Order: sequence, then C-alpha cells, then structure tokens
Amino acid sequence: MEDADMPKKNSEKKARVFDLQAVMAQALSNAPKSEEPTHVQQSVPTSSMSESGVSSSAVSDDDEDDFMPALPPGFQPQNEAGSSSSQKVVDNADSDDSDFDETEAISIIKLIPAACEAKISHGTQAISALRVEPPGVRFASGGLDYYVKLFDFQKMDMSMRHDKELLPAESHVINSLAFSPNGETLVVASGEAIIRLLDRAGKQWSETVRGDQYIVDLNITKGHTATVNCVEFNPLNKNEFLSCSDDGSLRLWSLEDHKVITKCINKHRKVIKTKGAHGKRVSPQVCTFSPDGKWIAAGCDDGSIQAWKYGSQYVNVNYLVRQAHNGSITSIAFSPDSKRLLSRGFDDTLKMWSLQDTKKPLLIKTGLENAFKSTDCGFSPRAEVVFTGTSSPNKDTPGTLQFFDPTTFDLLYKIDFPGVSCHRVQWHPRLNQIITGLSDGTIHVYYDQTISQRGVMSCVTKPLKRNRASEVVREDMVLSPLALDMFQPRGEEGEEKEVTGWRIKKYLRMQDNKLRPEFRKPADMPINGKSANGRVAASGGSLHSYLAKQIGTARNAEFLKDTDVRASILKHAKDAEENPLYIDKAYRKTQPKKIFQDTSVEPEDQDDEELQPVFKMPRTK
Repeated sequence: MEDADMPKKNSEKKARVFDLQAVMAQALSNAPKSEEPTHVQQSVPTSSMSESGVSSSAVSDDDEDDFMPALPPGFQPQNEAGSSSSQKVVDNADSDDSDFDETEAISIIKLIPAACEAKISHGTQAISALRVEPPGVRFASGGLDYYVKLFDFQKMDMSMRHDKELLPAESHVINSLAFSPNGETLVVASGEAIIRLLDRAGKQWSETVRGDQYIVDLNITKGHTATVNCVEFNPLNKNEFLSCSDDGSLRLWSLEDHKVITKCINKHRKVIKTKGAHGKRVSPQVCTFSPDGKWIAAGCDDGSIQAWKYGSQYVNVNYLVRQAHNGSITSIAFSPDSKRLLSRGFDDTLKMWSLQDTKKPLLIKTGLENAFKSTDCGFSPRAEVVFTGTSSPNKDTPGTLQFFDPTTFDLLYKIDFPGVSCHRVQWHPRLNQIITGLSDGTIHVYYDQTISQRGVMSCVTKPLKRNRASEVVREDMVLSPLALDMFQPRGEEGEEKEVTGWRIKKYLRMQDNKLRPEFRKPADMPINGKSANGRVAASGGSLHSYLAKQIGTARNAEFLKDTDVRASILKHAKDAEENPLYIDKAYRKTQPKKIFQDTSVEPEDQDDEELQPVFKMPRTK
C-alpha cells in the first residue's frame, strides 16, 4: 500500500521557484566577502595561533566555501611551520652569500657518484670503444687489440671477468659500439667499411653491405666505402641506427631491411653528405642523435659542427659552425633538453654551443690535453655537471676525469689517473654510475652506494665461484660390461667403431653361428651409348658381329676341351716344319743348316765374356 501511494505523493509535489532578483541581490551583497584572500591566516604569528586555535577555526567557519572542522587547542599547521623555516633559510642566505655558494657547490659535488671504484681489465691495449646498454644490465668494450668483450653485471663476481670475448672484424680496430634501446642488438663499427650486428649471445646475425669505392656519387653507393668511425641508435626507434665514415657521409640504416637469404642489409635508408667551406668532401668523425630524436649532429675532421633536423631531405644543413675547433672533433653530445651542444676537439678545448646561436660558443674551457680521437664529453643525466677526459702526455702528468659547472665551466671535481690517459667516459642515467676506459686497457667504474643502484654494486660483494674443474669423484669400483675385450671395435671397415647395442647383437649372432645377411648388388643402369660409367656397351648389334661371335665361341669351345695345353701346342709342330710361315722362311736359301751359339764352360765365379752384352764387350782396337 505504501508503494502504491508513492506516485500520488510525487505527483502532488510542486517545482521549486526561484526569485532571480533576490538571488542577484544576495550575490552582490556577498561579493566583497568572497574577494578577501583565503591565506590571511599565514600572516598571523604562530604564537597567536597556538593560543587561540579555536578562534582561528571560527574565522574560517564564516566562509561557507572553505569549510573545515575546528582545530584542537595548541595545534600548529604544517604549512606555516614550513614557511617560517623557509624564511629563516632565505634570511640566512641574504645575510651571508658566500656560505650559500659553498653549500650549493657541496650539493652539486655530492651528485657525482665517485665515492667508490671498481677496476675491470679488458686487455693490454687501449680502450677504443665503450658502451652500456640502456637497461643497464650489460656493457661492451672494444680495444686496439681487435677484441670486443661483453660484461654482464648479473653474472660477474668479485673477479670482474668478462662474459664473452669476440673477434667480430678480425684484424680491424674497434672504433665504436652501440646498443639498441631494448638491448637486443649490438652494432660494431671497425676499421673496415662493413658494420657488424650481433645478438645478445654475441653471434653475428647481420651486416651492412660494402659500397663500391669506384663510384663517385655517394647517393648511388649502397653502403660505406671507407672506415666507419661512429655508430648511434635512434633513441626513439629501436630499428634505426646512424653511422658516419671517412667516405664523407652519414647513413641511416634500418634493421627491417635485413635479408634472410643474404644475411645482410643491402641498402641504407638515407644518405647525408658533409661538405667543407669550399664545397669539398670532409670526413665526419663522430655523430649522434638528440635525446628527443629531432636532431642529427656530426663533428668533422675540419673542425666544423653540422646538424640536420630529423626527417628532412638532408640537403641543406640546419645548424652549421665552420670553425668550431681548430682541429678534428673527437666527441659531441646534446644536453638532456636538446637545446645545447657540447663539443671536444684536438685543440685541447671543451666548448658549449646553443642551437640558436652559431656565431660564438656559450662557454670555452682550454688546457684540456687530448691525444686520442675518441676522447668523450657529455652531460650528467640531469645536466647538473659537464664532464670530459684528458690525456697524459708523459709519466709525470696524469690523465684526468674532470667535472665542470655547466653555467660557468668552473672545475668542480677531478679524478687523476697516474701515467695513463682517460678518453672513453659514459655516465649511465639509470645506474647513476660512471664508466671510464683508459689507455692501459683497464675500465674503471665509479659509483656511490647512496645514489647509485644495481650495476657493478652487485658484483663487488658477490663471492668468487668455485672452480669445479679440479674436483674429482672417487669410487672404489666401476662396473662396465661394455669395457670387455670382446665388445671392443676391431677396426672393421664400414662398421661402427663405437661400442653400441648393434655390436652387442653382432657378437650374439656370432655365438649362434649366424652370419649377417648379404645384400645383393643392385642392377646396373642400361647403357644408352657406346659406354657409360666405365662400362662398354656389348657388341652384336648387327648380323656380321653376331656371326663372328658365334664362330669365335665355337672355336674357343673346341680348344678349351683339351685340358693338356702342351700337347695341344705340339700337335702343330710337324705342320710348322713342313710349311714354315714366319722365321724359317727367311733362312731357307742362305742358311739351310741352322747354327746355334756354343756356350763355353767356365767356373761359376767367373763371367763368360761371350755371354756378356755387346755394349759391355772390351774394344779390340
């Protein structure tokens, strides 16, 4: 019944009526109160608020929009405590500017993960290439000894041994290494014109084609024709990578162009030519992508920096600095925001450039010794620090790894390497660890236990693996029936040489006097011509050959019937004397009586001169 009465009650209800003029008048009257600032409470001292906590809540209750429950007596809001503390910091900073600068410098130095060090050996030759994969699980190193070594942080222990040792390009120096963004592919650039592509196991699964060096137009050549200096993967595309070579070109390649039959990438996607001030060809020494993937930059051997916008026609240069350095450029690096460019040259300088200004650099740092064409430079993951390595000209001057302020290029921190040069440096953003390659073939990894993670930190505490090759299992007696002499192979040709079940069955058959079944030789194929496969075709295809064969067979049958061969020959002696055909016919008239040679009787130990050959007879005159 109650449910039935509900529709009646709803139908009897009337809609609510609003007076528009009354609402507008009320809004105008409340307008000045709503314009009052809501943070008026922050100007009240904390002491007064603590004494009258209830009154503060009462003031806030007057405003219906900012409703909050009453605060308990003696409660202090956190925002006011934070604001007061921040005021103290600002006041202290204003009173003493020098102290504030020192605290700021100390905080930047603490961002450099150089508290601990781990040493890894690559070989005896200098490190020429060094790269850590983006996930931070592995890293690869290449040297002047032609070897590429893969290190896996998950497999390494305190011995710091490499996981795999490869020789991808035989007798060619490794110039550059690059991992794909997912870490599945490792690209190797060496002294030859071919780029090798390796999988995670270190096996080569593809390579780029070698271009024709006799073709002048670089657009027509399908690949590089000279030494490949540098390779870099697109940070936004795992299937695309960039390479530069001494042939004066940069080339974009795609892993999707790999051909399964030839196991090769038969052609590049794009060609970018680098030209000097007079329009002649110059060799790019380094190349890189910007972090946002919108720029492609190259440093050339004439000291120029050239950059193009990604996806353009690559005909005209979008950013060009002709005299960036007085010598060849060894490294270029984009800032994390892709607005600044850092360059390192053979003129012992480090320069920072803006992509909006090509006339002069933003900052210059001189006096940085550089003796390697692969000396790196770069930014920290958040661009708080700029770093580069220096070379050691002699044993007294150490090589260094230096860190600078990116706004002033002031030296913040320095690591010395006595007697060796530091030229390969990479700061991994995920691991927050710095990996350096030195000229003595060693790799130094720097980390901080408070700000670094994973990487080499898990290796330095992992105990050494036991050498199980020296362990021997000793037993008193080993029962092996197949080791008996009767089961050993006896060198039979065409039979199995190992002791298997087949040999055991053969031995059992021999005991039962059962021989192996002999397989019949299959019939020969018919001969279509006169001969085939060493066999001559049978004669008798005509009537004459058939009759000759029958007559010869009959005569042979009569001759073979007589088993006494001597008697069968002597029965023709009388006919030969009466009717000679060959020898006696010539001597019948001149020598009817036969004269034979008389042999003299001499002792057996002396030689008969009459029996000696004519050429051994002594001369009489």
